[in-house]
Amino acid sequence: MIELFCGILIGSVMGLTGAGGALVAIPLFMQFMGQSLKEASLYSLVAVVLASLINFLAQRSFTQFKTGLLIVIFSAIGSYLTTPFKEAISSFWIAFILSIVSLYALYSVWFPVKIKTGDKDKSLESFWLSSLVGFTLGALTTFTGLGGGVLMLPILLGLYRFKLPNAVATSLFAVALSSLSSLIIQIQQGADFELGKDFVYLLIGILSSVALLKIISKHLKLDILIKLRQIVFSLVVLLALAKIFQS
Repeated sequence: MIELFCGILIGSVMGLTGAGGALVAIPLFMQFMGQSLKEASLYSLVAVVLASLINFLAQRSFTQFKTGLLIVIFSAIGSYLTTPFKEAISSFWIAFILSIVSLYALYSVWFPVKIKTGDKDKSLESFWLSSLVGFTLGALTTFTGLGGGVLMLPILLGLYRFKLPNAVATSLFAVALSSLSSLIIQIQQGADFELGKDFVYLLIGILSSVALLKIISKHLKLDILIKLRQIVFSLVVLLALAKIFQS
């Protein structure tokens, strides 16, 4: 039944922030389900795919589909092209770059860009911006091993000037696609992977988290819900930084 708890926690984090599923899932699976790091990394993808997809479906009306799809496509290209250079970059510079990005992430979430009344319908979406953002996210994900969702939310808030609900939903859409493709590739390459009753409990937990978030969002004022998202995202970013410096 611990899988049920894991599903609720992972689904709640993904639903609130659009990111951080793997960062939460991997230590949970290792600690409570006795999995090795390799096993936990693979099964965390299952959890992230489920959590991001289910939460995305619940928030799909806020999603900017074109932007999310372009980011996913160019993220895959960026990851593929930068893989050969991974060993050439020192851990110090990777940690430094991610620290700067993380600080920017926290700033963007806590101090979002204020959109003037006349600019509400003028997002900064463009093909070239999305291609550059996607490529950069793919490269950073390759170099650090972190999911793009942690980096995507502040970019959607800061560069694209999306409102928080739109940024979270679009991030969920992109994370679901990229995580699913990664899972399929690993299975095709012969990864040892079986789904048992643990999967069922995990799915029930994630579905429960979506229902729980719906209830919470109905009973909390918008400003309190935004604060909750900010706090949870900040914890995810701090966990990401801890992972970077431990490695």
